[in-house]
Amino acid sequence: MFIRSLVFAAGVIGTVWVLVSIVRSVVIPRPERVWLTVTLFNVSRRIAHWLGAKVPSWMRHKILGAFAPSVLLSLPLIWSAGLIASFACMYWAVGVGSWSESFGFSGSSITTLGFIPPPNGAAQALAVIEALLGLGIVALMISFLPTLYGTFSRREIAVGKLTTRAGEPPNPVTLLTRLNAIGRAHPIEEGWAEWEGWFVELGETHTSFPALIYFRSASPDRSWLTAAETALDTAALVNCLGFEARPGSAELMLRSGALALRSIADFYRVEPEMSRLGTGVDSLSITRDDFDMLVDAIASAGVPVPDGRDAAWETFIGWRMNYDRSIVGLRALVGDLPSYWGSDDDMVVMPGD
Repeated sequence: MFIRSLVFAAGVIGTVWVLVSIVRSVVIPRPERVWLTVTLFNVSRRIAHWLGAKVPSWMRHKILGAFAPSVLLSLPLIWSAGLIASFACMYWAVGVGSWSESFGFSGSSITTLGFIPPPNGAAQALAVIEALLGLGIVALMISFLPTLYGTFSRREIAVGKLTTRAGEPPNPVTLLTRLNAIGRAHPIEEGWAEWEGWFVELGETHTSFPALIYFRSASPDRSWLTAAETALDTAALVNCLGFEARPGSAELMLRSGALALRSIADFYRVEPEMSRLGTGVDSLSITRDDFDMLVDAIASAGVPVPDGRDAAWETFIGWRMNYDRSIVGLRALVGDLPSYWGSDDDMVVMPGD
C-alpha cells in the first residue's frame, strides 16, 4: 500500500510539473525560462547547427529554418507523453492493472478514445481529468500557433521592406546610397518611427515567445537580426555623420532597438553590454578600421560625408556599445548571416542593380 501511495504521489507531481511547463510556455505573457522548452531547443539547435555545417549553404538554411517549427510542434507530443506517464502511475496505484495496462488506459483516456473501460470509480475520475487536460493541450495549441505565426509575419514584412531599400542581405551602405540617389539621404528621419515601433514589438514578442528568434526568413539572404543591425547601424551613422537636421527620432529608435535586443539577449543570458568606461571600446566586435572602411564605401558611392572622422567614430561607438554584444550573442545562437562589418565585398549596390 505504501508503494502504491508513493507511486500515486509521483504521478501527481509529474502531472503538476507538466501543467506548469505548459502554462509558463504558452499562457503567461512574460519571459519565462521553462527547463523543458529551453533544453529541447538548445539540444535541437546544436544538432541543427552540426548538421548545417556539413551540408551546402542552401541546404543549411533549410535545416536551420526547419528545426524551430519542428521543435515547437513536438512540444504538445512531449507534454502529452509526460501526462500519459504521470497518469499511468496514478492508474497503477488505484488498481487499474499491470504497468502495460495502466499505460494503455492512460493513452485511451488522454485521446478521449475510450477503448478501455475504467475498472473502478477512482480510475474513472482520473480518466475524466486526463481527457480534459488532453483537450486543453489541443485547444491551447490551436490558439497559440496562429498568434505565433501572425507575429512572425508582421516581423517579416518589415524585414522585406528593408531589403528593397538596403539590398539582400541588407547593409547601411546600400541603404544610404539608394536614398541619396533619390534625394532622400538627408530627410530620412520620418522612417525611424516605423522602426521604433518594430523594435518595441520585437522586444515584447520575442521574449514572450522566445522560440521566434529561431524562425528564419524564407530567403537565405534575409534575417530579422541582420535587419535590426542594419537599421541601428544606419541610424547611428546618420547621427554621427550629421545627415539629419533633427536627429531626435533616430536617437529614440536607437534606444528602443538597443533595449529590445538587450531584453531578448537577457532571456538567453547573453553577456551584457560594456560601459564606455575602461576597456569598453576594446570589447566591441568592430574596430576603427571597420568603421573607416564602411564610411569610405559610403563616400565612394557618392554620398556626401563630412569631415571630422574622429568625432564621428566616437559618436558611433557610443551608440554601438549599447547593442553590440546583443547582436553578436544572438547571431551565435541563431547561426545567422555573417555581419557586413570587416568586409567590403558586395558592400555597395548601386540603385537599379
